[in-house]
Amino acid sequence: MAAVDGGGTDTASPGTSPSPPTDRVVGVLELLASRPAHAFSLSDIARALGMSKATCHAVTASLANADYLIRNPVDKTFTLGPALVATGRAAELSYPAVHLAQAEAVALAEELGMQATAAIRSEGHLVIVAHAGSGPDAGAVRIGRRIPLAPPFGGVFVAWAPDEVIDDWASRTERPAPRGPLLASLGAIRERGYSVERLTPAGVRLRHALAELSDDPLAEDLQPMVMALLAELRQAEYLPGDLAGSGRHPVSALSAPVFDAHGGTQMNLSVQPHREMTAREIDRVGRRLLKACTRVTTAVGGKPPA
Repeated sequence: MAAVDGGGTDTASPGTSPSPPTDRVVGVLELLASRPAHAFSLSDIARALGMSKATCHAVTASLANADYLIRNPVDKTFTLGPALVATGRAAELSYPAVHLAQAEAVALAEELGMQATAAIRSEGHLVIVAHAGSGPDAGAVRIGRRIPLAPPFGGVFVAWAPDEVIDDWASRTERPAPRGPLLASLGAIRERGYSVERLTPAGVRLRHALAELSDDPLAEDLQPMVMALLAELRQAEYLPGDLAGSGRHPVSALSAPVFDAHGGTQMNLSVQPHREMTAREIDRVGRRLLKACTRVTTAVGGKPPA
């Protein structure tokens, strides 16, 4: 994210982005997409993204000319434009699993009474592409939100992956967790077929922080805080032996994979109970989640890994 110096010109740390002008365009679109029912003034956008008004005017004018934004002629505010409808439909055709995942998320949320989401992997992060239901951290998991692909997040994306992918994932926290517990976590995911994430104070703090951020949590100036909170989480996955007995266990999320044609994880479906559950309840929800993922996997021509 660019900063604004005392003279009102845009400045940024050297080497932070290969194309700062492009980042500004992306930033405007992501900001308006984060609150689609809200109309933003030029000052609102400039202040939120750390731009000078002159730069912000140039960016919004170009986007409005291309119909990616609509400028209200009365109050001069901006909202998303009709060109993005065609873009969104084209993206949906490119990712048929997203449309299917949204339908499954709605069914899961209605049946289980839990918030449900789907995410795809993009470079070193996860992108929320489907959402249904409500929960205490709805702001943290809104569509378009990016989440670091770093322990303990994204275990179902790497549990069946080659060692080099697992090594890269394990090294992404500020203070890498011991390898033994991480491998045990991935083994538990493979054994069950889905992930069961503990509800911990550190996890609650991280989700609250993500929910309160209007900006991208992977932006240059926010990454240190987000990654420091991730480092606190360490071991978040329940191992099979942890769920033995008749007690109740605080559960943050359950996630299962949607596989592609090569047996790799293309997407995950998740539910976020945010409450204590018995082992039987966890098993019931996990099996329901697996059924949803199997339907999407089959529909897109995917197959489980050998």
